Amino acid sequence: MKIAHSKQIWKGIFTYQDGYEDIDQYIEVDFTMILNFTEDTFIGTSTDSESEKAFNKPALVKGFIDGDKISFVLKYPCYYFKDENGKIVLDENSEHPDIHYLGYFDEDKKSVSGTWEMTIYSEPYYDGINEGFLDEILNGAFEIRRKS
Repeated sequence: MKIAHSKQIWKGIFTYQDGYEDIDQYIEVDFTMILNFTEDTFIGTSTDSESEKAFNKPALVKGFIDGDKISFVLKYPCYYFKDENGKIVLDENSEHPDIHYLGYFDEDKKSVSGTWEMTIYSEPYYDGINEGFLDEILNGAFEIRRKS
């Protein structure tokens, strides 16, 4: 998919999967990205129907397109979570983890589908032989299409 210099609006949905309560895995959240493209890279902003009322500014987006692949990182203004009643709680003193999106363009559907993931906890380990990190990762799926 070739993109020229332009400002574009992309709309879609994201869902929750691993790491979330079963009931949350059925939720589809609408989101809109306003992106400024230069060649095959872009920067912009994103708002979603779940968190837009909680924040006074949009999330930031930065990514690229390579052929039919699209990859971007989304960053919310601060850390947030849902409490036991499903209400969004902001922690303005903490940084939100980067959310990494990877998807592929489907020519038939004229949309991009893929997955997202976010590492919310990472701890180094060493067991005497192997070393690495134990990560707690949340993930989900998304689908977007260009609107303008």
